[in-house]
Amino acid sequence: MALALGLLQRAQGLLPLNPAGFQGVAPDLALNTAMSFVTNTNWQSYGGETTLSHLVQAGGLTVQNFLSAAAGLAVAAALARGFTRAGVHQLGNSGWT
Repeated sequence: MALALGLLQRAQGLLPLNPAGFQGVAPDLALNTAMSFVTNTNWQSYGGETTLSHLVQAGGLTVQNFLSAAAGLAVAAALARGFTRAGVHQLGNSGWT
């Protein structure tokens, strides 16, 4: 996803939903932004409305904000399930009839 988001930023000048006509983002800024949104740190070193097109903001960054948070919640749920089943010596659902 980081690669896809970085490529989306780099190619924004060629893509639709770019009414301001922004060119592609510089490689270092695209990598920084992609990694920060994929890891849910959201460290921004750009001016959103003066640098990124509507497509990149809505289809790239917003989607990553949702997916990274959803992944974190899934990991937290799996960890909680693991803690609650720590004392069980059966594998899977073999104890259910």
